[in-house]
Amino acid sequence: MPITLGNLLMDNLQGRTCWRAFVNGNDAAFEEIYRLYIDRLFSFGLKYNTNRDLIQDCLQDVFVNVYSYRTNLNPDANPLFYLFAALRNNILAKVRKENREQGLAYEIDPLFMLEWSSETTWIKKEEDKLLINKLQQLIRRLPARQQEIIYLKFNEELRYEEIAEILNISIPTCRTLIYRAIKQLRENIEHVPLAHLLYLVFKRPSL
Repeated sequence: MPITLGNLLMDNLQGRTCWRAFVNGNDAAFEEIYRLYIDRLFSFGLKYNTNRDLIQDCLQDVFVNVYSYRTNLNPDANPLFYLFAALRNNILAKVRKENREQGLAYEIDPLFMLEWSSETTWIKKEEDKLLINKLQQLIRRLPARQQEIIYLKFNEELRYEEIAEILNISIPTCRTLIYRAIKQLRENIEHVPLAHLLYLVFKRPSL
């Protein structure tokens, strides 16, 4: 089922309402937060590591910590931003630990990898299918950090400030990286509004 802008906005609004209620002591709201975000978080985690068991373990740790330390949480925070940041940090920590135990170069972090299903029946126009397939290939050729930023900006609609904090970079660096990514994509796709194509690429489930 395609992810629509309306669905995202509704989920985000509901998520913020539930997050505020949860931080203020409502346990039922915690269950709703889990239901709202678990699939998107799992999909996000798989882009760093395809070990599904590892991602499930990381998600369990994230939600246990969120529940345990909720009195320290900001009730007005964007829950998706907070959960993405926590999950990414948890995955990197676990992978680094595994690499150390195996005597590998633990300072080398896993790369962010975007993949899409080959299913394109949701696209009505044949020329849109061709353009979207081309854009997907171009995005996969971008450096991993730029793929991360493109995904967080256009798929999850996070603000530059939130993306910068998730990736532990400055806001100017975040803006520069997304500018370079879009510039590179635009050089290879002419005469078509790039923002429209990025919307089509990301407003449906990726793997």
